[in-house]
Amino acid sequence: MNGHTEHTSVLVVGLGYRTGLAAANFLHARGSRVAVSDVKSEKDLAPITGKLARGVRVFAGNQDPSILDEGFDLLVLSPGVPQTIPLVADARRRGIPVIAEIELAYRYIRGKIIAITGTDGKSTTTTLTGHILAEMGEHAFVGGNIGIPLISLVDRTTDESVSVVELSSFQLETVEEFTPDVAAVLNVTPDHLDRYDGMESYFAAKMRIVKNQGVDDYLVYNLDDARVAASASGVNARAYSFSLSDRRADAYCEHGAVYLRTGERSERVLEASALQIMGVHNVQNAMAALLMVRAVFAKSGRAFDAARAASACASFKGLAHRMERLGDFEGRLFINDSKATTVGAVEMALRSLASQGVLILGGRTKGDDYSRLRAVLPGRVKALVFIGESADEFAEIFKGFACEKASSMDEAVARAMRLSAPGDAVLLSPACASFDWFKNFEERGDAFRVSFKKLGRGEIAWT
Repeated sequence: MNGHTEHTSVLVVGLGYRTGLAAANFLHARGSRVAVSDVKSEKDLAPITGKLARGVRVFAGNQDPSILDEGFDLLVLSPGVPQTIPLVADARRRGIPVIAEIELAYRYIRGKIIAITGTDGKSTTTTLTGHILAEMGEHAFVGGNIGIPLISLVDRTTDESVSVVELSSFQLETVEEFTPDVAAVLNVTPDHLDRYDGMESYFAAKMRIVKNQGVDDYLVYNLDDARVAASASGVNARAYSFSLSDRRADAYCEHGAVYLRTGERSERVLEASALQIMGVHNVQNAMAALLMVRAVFAKSGRAFDAARAASACASFKGLAHRMERLGDFEGRLFINDSKATTVGAVEMALRSLASQGVLILGGRTKGDDYSRLRAVLPGRVKALVFIGESADEFAEIFKGFACEKASSMDEAVARAMRLSAPGDAVLLSPACASFDWFKNFEERGDAFRVSFKKLGRGEIAWT
């Protein structure tokens, strides 16, 4: 436990099935007077409010600053709530502390913390790191932005446990005391520029992960990301780097194998071909995970078994919607990469294809420069199928390439079949948020999976 001050009256801003609900119930159980505020109507919130502890007050459809007249001494923000809304701004003006759920959890959690951020690869790397720790006999938990609120794990942690936490830039914006024993910055490429005023502010939010780290803590970072590498030189923590090619890194890839460096000695620990997760970016994720596990062992003063960790790495089967092989149909390999909501993620996906194919692209844009993909398409993508509200915009951006629009996932799959040939891949890697057609990227990926199954049953006409 990292020390905390009990708050008598707390307002949780942003109620959702995960973070807001978990934070409100956690605080109520500890005797705080708790209220929640959300812009959604009482009717829309009804399925969630029914899971709130009795006595938690709900301000539905109302985030007016006048709520603060109730006398709150703490605001806890859910990740999706911008700090710029008037309610939060007025709380700060009144001197009321504003923190994230991650910060709240930190004040109660026990054991070691590994915290992971980056634009792409966070969920896979977080889950992989937890998997390696568990396979090595550690008492490990996985939570955070991956969909499991850290606050919901607090009561299960012990002094011997390790919590592996995925963190978004939104969550990091309001950390104050949060100090991970091991932090990782996987990469930072343009994303969420509809929320931030530019790359610098987005990057600054990401780097808050090392804000409180000291010389006894560890940072794992991507040496191949120039912006991240430059910032890593100025941190207090001991730094471990990983690279796809640079032999000076603490973990690097050469001739299809991963090496770990200890001083001047390098040890070949893992064949990239042994990984069950597709793509060069997953080699990076594996290197980061191995270094994080090594770092947490080092901080605990224990020997690190590289061979055992590498074996655990190779046994990891990956996550749904991240370069997930759905199967083959008429010689085409279908790959579900619905989690790829950034240009950088799609670039990595395309570079990981063993053959050219058809790319299903589109959704709700997030302020990125999607024209950056034009340079990656030649030789990898023979045609594009656009879905979602960005279809017309993308038709302009990718003029000159073979492009078609689809009004449903079934139609997108049918068009992809017609545009492809045996030996090709059909890749759903949208580069966009899913909130135009779907509730989340999982629902989008599931729709792609359903369409693939319907194709196999002959329920989608494509010839």
